[in-house]
Amino acid sequence: MKRFSLIFALLLFVLYVSAQQESTKPNDDMNTVFGKGGKAKIGWFVGIDPGFTQFDKRDVWLGGLSAGMIINHNFTIGLSGRGWTNRNGMFYDNVTDTAGAYLEGGYGGLLLEYTLFPKSLIHVTFPVIIGAGGATYVTEYEYEEWDEHGHEYDYCHKTLDSDAFFVIEPGVRAEVNILKFMRLNAGISYRYVGGLQLLNTSGDLMNNFTANVGLKFGKF
Repeated sequence: MKRFSLIFALLLFVLYVSAQQESTKPNDDMNTVFGKGGKAKIGWFVGIDPGFTQFDKRDVWLGGLSAGMIINHNFTIGLSGRGWTNRNGMFYDNVTDTAGAYLEGGYGGLLLEYTLFPKSLIHVTFPVIIGAGGATYVTEYEYEEWDEHGHEYDYCHKTLDSDAFFVIEPGVRAEVNILKFMRLNAGISYRYVGGLQLLNTSGDLMNNFTANVGLKFGKF
């Protein structure tokens, strides 16, 4: 929690600096680290959006992708999706009385984002993901499968349990205009999951903060 509190404090400082930059900016150009940006009223972006979180004190690395349309520089509407990538770290013992399993899954949905002072070199964004996801317990070992004639034909991992869930994840990020077509961002979000029902698993397993770092490419 101390790490997330520090990130939040830094974001508040960035918000103050951004406001000062916006109030003293002499023209309507978008400021970037290298050169000047454009003045498009309708833009777009695609982004990579990795993150780090925890499921019940277990470290979880998230891979993510997002894309959307940017209206008047401030408002974004699009899609975003994420999935946990460190499968070996997601093994849970005693999912059933006789077997443990890997927890696999991800989530995604509608992305809405509002950006304060988007033409400032450094500014703040407020993204929120509203959607759904799925989680599955998959066995560690492969089991023999038999056809209708009793002949062995394949080995596969068994699914012990799976479930779909609702998710909403609001956040706040500091963002830097690196180039007119590239932005770097970092921040925190909080993921709330509702309706998760898996064997021997708490329904709030996935409710937690996430530290995010991302890159956006597009027309801003």
